[in-house]
Amino acid sequence: MEELNVSIRFETNPTAEALQARLPLTLSMQDLHQNEKYFYFDEPFPTNPERVSSIRAGDVMLYGDDCLVLFYEDVETSYAYTRIGRVEDFSTLAPLLGSGTVELTFQN
Repeated sequence: MEELNVSIRFETNPTAEALQARLPLTLSMQDLHQNEKYFYFDEPFPTNPERVSSIRAGDVMLYGDDCLVLFYEDVETSYAYTRIGRVEDFSTLAPLLGSGTVELTFQN
């Protein structure tokens, strides 16, 4: 499995700061609905969920208090997420995600 590097432009909030404190971080992220990759952490993050309605490919969000989600397709949703940031230069990463599980290394 190829390891892919992901740089994030972070939001200014406690959730983003908590993730930044753990970087660099390599995660094995599973596919869901052919539009997102996700990973469940063992420890919760601070949250401030909001109904975002429209999600863009490249958005990085937290679902609940422990599920990191990277969206690789635009999505309309009724779910609430806490915004973490956006992948920088997502256009180069998107074609490498495919379906199935991928190893992603998140860094500043």
